Amino acid sequence: MRIAMALGMVAATLAAGCHRETARAKVGAFVDSQGIISRVHSVAFMPLRNETNYLAVADAATADVFQAVQARQLFHIEVVPAADPAAADPTPAGGRRVFTLKELARLRQAFGCDAILVGAVNQFHPYPQMRMGIYLRLIDLRDGSVLWAVDHIWDATDQETQGRMECYFSKERGEGYDPLQWRVTTVSPAAFRQFVAYEVADTLPKKPKTE
Repeated sequence: MRIAMALGMVAATLAAGCHRETARAKVGAFVDSQGIISRVHSVAFMPLRNETNYLAVADAATADVFQAVQARQLFHIEVVPAADPAAADPTPAGGRRVFTLKELARLRQAFGCDAILVGAVNQFHPYPQMRMGIYLRLIDLRDGSVLWAVDHIWDATDQETQGRMECYFSKERGEGYDPLQWRVTTVSPAAFRQFVAYEVADTLPKKPKTE
């Protein structure tokens, strides 16, 4: 009985800790405070540029971020095929530079969307010190303003990050999972990328409730 009560208290403590942990408090991000992002209906997602020595990481991260952002259901989003010339031009350096009005108009005409999501995987290190850096900007094609941005490096060996990884794993797996299985996120590049993508998307505003 005492053991069961102790385990229950531990579980409650972990649950409370997970409830307090939020990506918004930990991840370097910006969201337009005027709520303009709510007026965005369609987004073209340029494949993330690869600024690392690992050839496949940007393509995989693009797929993971796309799925995580799509799950927020804030707007319709599509990944621009890598073969599309517009995917490389004019988005050098992961879309860090300012777009001209002419470029914005051309992109809006090419994709028929309200905004583009551009960025890069600018850091990646595999196990045993898994680390990943992502830079993203959601740019309004009507005036070039930045509606949302993320610029952060995730380190799987960081204790605070590991706490969020454990909470993420328990949330995704639900009841009945092995509590120690969350550690797969510290050794598996695929699991770590999915966690990073989840935290990236979680910096977006919540979908407005419909009455």
